[in-house]
Amino acid sequence: MSSPDEQYQLKKQAVITEAAKAFGRRGYKNVSLDEIALALNVTKPALYYYFKNKQELIYECHELVMQVGDQVLQEAMATDSSGYVKITTFIKNYLALLTNGLGAPTILYDLAAMSPADQKKIKARRRKFNQQLRQIIEDGIQDGSIAPCDPKLAVFWFMSAIAALPLWYDAEGVLGGEEIADAYIEFLTNGIAPIRKAGAA
Repeated sequence: MSSPDEQYQLKKQAVITEAAKAFGRRGYKNVSLDEIALALNVTKPALYYYFKNKQELIYECHELVMQVGDQVLQEAMATDSSGYVKITTFIKNYLALLTNGLGAPTILYDLAAMSPADQKKIKARRRKFNQQLRQIIEDGIQDGSIAPCDPKLAVFWFMSAIAALPLWYDAEGVLGGEEIADAYIEFLTNGIAPIRKAGAA
């Protein structure tokens, strides 16, 4: 049997996960706490047992998505592979989790609903996250698996593509997270220029 504290944490996590999915699909401005309570089959007052207000819940959703990103990134960095394999592994697994597990996370890219203090914490986590991605690019340049480039701009480029996903992604659409990740990796690897044959002018 779980302890009361463990039960509390499990139920709180269930609220965060459901809220992240709802906010991710429709945007936090379009989802009420009443809808989240209905999805979890609890009363709205029950939600206030875990969170003071919607603003606090939104921050926890940011934390959840950041934790997902951190976990995927650490797993990619821990592999004994080239920089290129690490970065493409990260992109593939991160996109799959965001689209299949949480829904495209529009919430991740809008900090306006959080308090200034919470915004500061999330921004600090993002900076560390981006710095680790840049290090993978730098390592790939050193091991020869990635062409010489500006690591900062490279990370901004492909993470911006991921950030734009909520603007068009449809969970009921033809393309799933894995297919989108494969396409992104193809663009990252080969771009859109035709592959020239050896000796062609």
